[in-house]
Amino acid sequence: MTVSGVASAASSFPVLPRSTGASPSPGATAASGAAASDRVALSGLGGALRGDGLTAFGALSDAQRQQLADLVDSGKISGETVNDALTQRLKQARVSAMGATQRMYNNDHADLFFDEATSVDDLRGALSQTLARRSSLMDKLTAAMSEDERASASTDLAARTMNPLLAKDRMGMSRYIMPGFFSMDFSDSRLNSTKKQGDATYSLKALGVDLDAIDKALRKTGEEDAAAILSERAGLPASRKVAADQGYSVDDALVKPLNALPGASPPDARDYSNPLDYGRKLREFLQASFAEMRKVGELGGHTVYQVDRPPDPIQRSRDLPTPSSAGAAIAQGEPVDRAYMIGLAARY
Repeated sequence: MTVSGVASAASSFPVLPRSTGASPSPGATAASGAAASDRVALSGLGGALRGDGLTAFGALSDAQRQQLADLVDSGKISGETVNDALTQRLKQARVSAMGATQRMYNNDHADLFFDEATSVDDLRGALSQTLARRSSLMDKLTAAMSEDERASASTDLAARTMNPLLAKDRMGMSRYIMPGFFSMDFSDSRLNSTKKQGDATYSLKALGVDLDAIDKALRKTGEEDAAAILSERAGLPASRKVAADQGYSVDDALVKPLNALPGASPPDARDYSNPLDYGRKLREFLQASFAEMRKVGELGGHTVYQVDRPPDPIQRSRDLPTPSSAGAAIAQGEPVDRAYMIGLAARY
């Protein structure tokens, strides 16, 4: 199967995550009908591409598409597994972009965290400015002609140099300002991957597919999607809505949402004049709510915790798991370990 065949058929599928609600044009409808014959002769790849997987496939180069098509045609991997892996990489691109956006937001607007007169509108306006700056930087990265230009734009987008003001002690402030735009919602299927999708990524990597190159191709899409999700959270205008992953299951999620036990309720920060007292009570609440909570790594700048029920008695290797061993652990219901999570993180 050729790339043109895959691309032609893929273009006939509705790309729901990119939809703005507009009806398809007559030309688009005609193109869809013209590609119908291609679908009949497709290998498992074209027939399996859908949702985020299809969106990710559309962002790849011809060479990358051809490599994936060839792997499926050879029987080395299924089209469903490729779709799952591409879905996971696009979600990871969104998470990485959101983490970088949070770092830039904090650095550029650190003064807002120390001004007790800061309002919700101030925080929302600062986010709008940050998103506009990132959009401009991404345009520069895309248009860059030299390696130096690309490196400069990429470094600015990563925003890893912390504003020294952020290290200032906030004790004694009556308001502890922390924007909620960037909270990692592990029930959001647009950001959290499933174990099945994670294992698919390892399967793709084991076949020699360059995940870094795929991540690079998805970076712009990840930025645009992250901006849309953040705008949605903040009530800012957005050009589109990023659709949910229809195949997502919380039961198979890589990181489970933290939910309180029935009848339990977290402490209210307003009841504590000292943030340290509030933090201690919150930790006690979480510890009482779960059998064990442990840090498993970083996702796009966010610390990730996973709940184990019961505590895992198996001491696993710190090496990155192979697709087969990862799949076996998942099938047995074992918690995903730290090395597995780190192996899925994108270089940003």
